[in-house]
Amino acid sequence: MPTVSVIVPVYNAENALSRCVSSILDQEYKDLELILLDDGSTDQSPAICDDFAKQDDRVIVIHKPNSGVSDTRNQGIHQAKGTYIQFLDADDWIPKDSTKMLVRTAQERNADLVVGEFYRVVGENLSRKGSIETDRVLTTKEYAEFMKLSPADYYYGVIWNKLYKKSILDEYAIQMDPSVSFCEDFIFNLEYLLHCKRIAPLLVPVYYYVKTEGSLVS
Repeated sequence: MPTVSVIVPVYNAENALSRCVSSILDQEYKDLELILLDDGSTDQSPAICDDFAKQDDRVIVIHKPNSGVSDTRNQGIHQAKGTYIQFLDADDWIPKDSTKMLVRTAQERNADLVVGEFYRVVGENLSRKGSIETDRVLTTKEYAEFMKLSPADYYYGVIWNKLYKKSILDEYAIQMDPSVSFCEDFIFNLEYLLHCKRIAPLLVPVYYYVKTEGSLVS
């Protein structure tokens, strides 16, 4: 059984998908499975997913009718066999030590949730983003106090700079709400936090987030 399940929903991402997948498979941390969920793509994304699966037996590809990112992520969570869950978006990528640092922090600090910093990518420019300056383990209340200072910060709302325990997701049936089309990841995080006791900030960037002009989030 893999220690980490990496979940990537894929929809018409042919231009960036290879970079994303390669960054996962090239991780220094090797004990992972990669679940690629093709959400009814109409470009070359399905073929790219299948090619990676032929090259690496850690890759699991699921081709499915289009149902949106939330339902797709939920199917990935259901499929996952790892102790921990890590999410990526197909447009983005991660540094080589991302998964290693997340898992090490979770294990050494007995954390229910690890939250890392990230790079925001706009064209050729990078800006490092974080919100909590301490690396001590926080209680849920302490984490909430930090969050109240900047509640709209991506650092808290997104799912791709975090490492989750699969056991908590399963025990409390936590999943994305497919009926919500905006801030569904923030709602997911709030529900998950209700069942956390130990939260570990990681003062290392673990993700490259590509800001896409004209996107819903923009």
